[in-house]
Amino acid sequence: TMTSLSTLVISFALVAAVLTFLTHRLGRVRSVALSFLQYFCGVWFIFSGAVKAIDPIGTAYKMEDYFAAFESTFGGLQNVFVHIAPLFPALAKYSAGFSIVMIVLEIALGLMLVLGYMRRLTAWLFFFILLFFTFLTGFTYLTGFVPVEANFFDLAQWGPYVKTQMRVTDCGCFGDFLKLDPKVSFLKDVVLLVPAILFLLRSQHLHQLITARGRRVLTGATVLFSLIFCWYSTYYNLPVVDFRPFKIGSNIRERKALEEKARANVEIIGWVMENTNTGEVKKVMIPMARFKELMEQYPKSAGWKVKDQIKTEPFVEIDGKRVEVQETKVSDFLIESEEGDVTEDILQESGYSLMIIAYKLYGKKMSETIIIQDTTWAYDTLRISRDSVVVQPRVAEVTPRKEVREAFVPEAWYGDLFRQQVNPLAQAAQKAGWKVFAVNTFQDTEVAEAFRKQVSADYPFYHADDKLLKTIIRSNPGLVIWRDGSVVGMYHWRHLPTPDALLRRFH
Repeated sequence: TMTSLSTLVISFALVAAVLTFLTHRLGRVRSVALSFLQYFCGVWFIFSGAVKAIDPIGTAYKMEDYFAAFESTFGGLQNVFVHIAPLFPALAKYSAGFSIVMIVLEIALGLMLVLGYMRRLTAWLFFFILLFFTFLTGFTYLTGFVPVEANFFDLAQWGPYVKTQMRVTDCGCFGDFLKLDPKVSFLKDVVLLVPAILFLLRSQHLHQLITARGRRVLTGATVLFSLIFCWYSTYYNLPVVDFRPFKIGSNIRERKALEEKARANVEIIGWVMENTNTGEVKKVMIPMARFKELMEQYPKSAGWKVKDQIKTEPFVEIDGKRVEVQETKVSDFLIESEEGDVTEDILQESGYSLMIIAYKLYGKKMSETIIIQDTTWAYDTLRISRDSVVVQPRVAEVTPRKEVREAFVPEAWYGDLFRQQVNPLAQAAQKAGWKVFAVNTFQDTEVAEAFRKQVSADYPFYHADDKLLKTIIRSNPGLVIWRDGSVVGMYHWRHLPTPDALLRRFH
């Protein structure tokens, strides 16, 4: 990760240096150092915003993670701030909108810095958005010092840094393009605050390019284009570039096997010890092989217990060398049916498979009243001979009775989408010998069967984690085409092919 970030920083610096040189030749530079920082930060923001604009839904999901973490944090307080907690679930409903606004603002600010447009306002906006980013990345990193059972604001409970304690795993600064270590991400924002403060103090010395009208038109056009592009990527189609581990061409079968092998090689190299008598917490770097030594130094009789383990990163050995394997969401690829785990069946399936992902079954539970006919039977005894009788049943009375039961009713457009477009594709794929199945979230397990019947789907509905499904495809429903454990195609629900077109493409 550091190498990748270093590559980006060097690239931004080279671009900034070239632009500073050209601007200086044009006689528009009042301070070479300030112009360099102006270009460097501007290019950084434009790039960071652009890679997120490709997939605003990913940023929206990250915001939902933060809102959930803040709700939990403030909800655990014992003061007036506890009343803030209910605000965050309400805000989470508008995560997509917040995501688009933030991305467009980031791109616009980057361009405004490069152009020197509205210098004072730009300097203040840049400073405040960096403060906001620093708060988020700082929260992400610092929660690693907070035990899971403790509250972030209870500083007395803080202990050694443990990565697994973090409430949000990464900040999403560069979307799925680049995952930064939380500490690196936090320090990155702290460093960027330095030029932000310089811009505030010396805003009148920032360079300005082209004319005032040109700067205004170019900034306005960029904002408009960014808004349209973000809307397109959020609501109308799949990301134009896919940085996720399930992108087309990915061999999920091999990747999952690699990550499982790497995870099995993880070694325990240390321990986080807690003294239940004093509350003291210590980080002790003693490997698993010397566990007996650990117990001798920190005996149970003195109140010590193991609070957590410190482990190596997952790795595999190649030519005698350890090669770290970064875990992705592929490690969490787990699909279940009502009978049990079907993950391996899906990954080992030969030939084509059609996966219909529906990470939210749009609809609502409703009470419906049905009429049940209660029948009362009477029995007549008929003698058919001196020694033989027959008991003959007859309907004595039929009484209608109303019964109220709960039913799941899909939203009209969503149900019609399955009936009119998804189901014909599924039927064509089944006739061609494909394995066809739908996957919904564990939360929708109760209503999945009712939904399947409502839309007349003749394929099974499996279940998986909602974050996994949202990572696989940014569409609900969305179609994923598999072949021999690899992802070979994807379709957004707005751009589903005809059955003939599907089979022509994959044959």
